[in-house]
Amino acid sequence: MKVSGILLQLSSFLLFTEAASATADSCCKSDIVSSAHHERILNNYLAIWNGDLSLVKSVFHPDVVLFSDRFPSSTGNGSEITGVTNRAEFASFVTRSRTGWASYEFTTIRSVSSGYDIAVRWKMDGVLGKNFTLFPTPLKPGSHVTYNGTDFLVLDECTGQVREDYIAQDLISYFHAMGLDAITV
Repeated sequence: MKVSGILLQLSSFLLFTEAASATADSCCKSDIVSSAHHERILNNYLAIWNGDLSLVKSVFHPDVVLFSDRFPSSTGNGSEITGVTNRAEFASFVTRSRTGWASYEFTTIRSVSSGYDIAVRWKMDGVLGKNFTLFPTPLKPGSHVTYNGTDFLVLDECTGQVREDYIAQDLISYFHAMGLDAITV
């Protein structure tokens, strides 16, 4: 009797495990490790940075997390942590980053991808606008600014959306391009 009870429990557990696995597999997209999916995600990711925020829901997982360098505060005193833990906050971060630029364009220098990971080396070309307030700069509106960075994107294994975004900007080059020779952190 005990053996049959254990077998019944084991059988129930296996059926539950198979059902859970089938459910998880059914929600997962099969093409998320393909080069076509990586290319689509990367192109749309850069399009977001180039101002097309309509793509945020298709590119980012609802609980996307951004890991980035600290940035000087808008007052010029100290620095700020970038606290992004969902796609709405990511959209706000992009909007804030783009504010004050007459033009702001990202292009790919080089990218590589494998499995659930995409790395992109990018270049930002921008022209400073009249209302740049991200941090103090001696540059005048109309000044051209270029700098580079590398982003490492980790895709969600089920949805194929960006779940983690690690941004490593060449901030020293950026600050020099912004006319700064010292920053207060």
